[in-house]
Amino acid sequence: MMLHQHRFRRDCRLLRMATLSVLIGLCLVLGLGLRGLPWMQGVAAPDTMLLSLVRLLPALGYLWALWAVQRALAGLAAGQMFHPTIATAMRHMGAGVLLGALLNVFAITNLSRWIVGGHGGYAYFDLSGIVLGVVGAALLLLASVVDQARDLQAELDEIL
Repeated sequence: MMLHQHRFRRDCRLLRMATLSVLIGLCLVLGLGLRGLPWMQGVAAPDTMLLSLVRLLPALGYLWALWAVQRALAGLAAGQMFHPTIATAMRHMGAGVLLGALLNVFAITNLSRWIVGGHGGYAYFDLSGIVLGVVGAALLLLASVVDQARDLQAELDEIL
């Protein structure tokens, strides 16, 4: 049993470091994309900068979800209680993924169209965005199930 816990904590630490590396790498790539590559420095039109900021919005939700993953892995590696750590992580990951997906499907389409003065539909039916939205909502729901299971376990422990 002790060997299994040691291995689990080690795996959590390793996965946390990998997740943190991905998170930092994505932040750097997004920062470069927003700022522009050093050898392509020029004055960007205000519309171009605003459009870049709008397109960055979903990434903020997705990065928040990655941050929640690495925080949960750090907590599990440190031996924190499993149920509260998992429920909190699922809630934060679900909120981040759902927010990013909703922004991707609805906000980017409409704000981009408004910025450039274009025409088109009111929603961009991107399969991955819609699936991520459903997964994010499911994570939020599953977090409440984990909370209910923890409460039920506490009641059973009191009875016994």
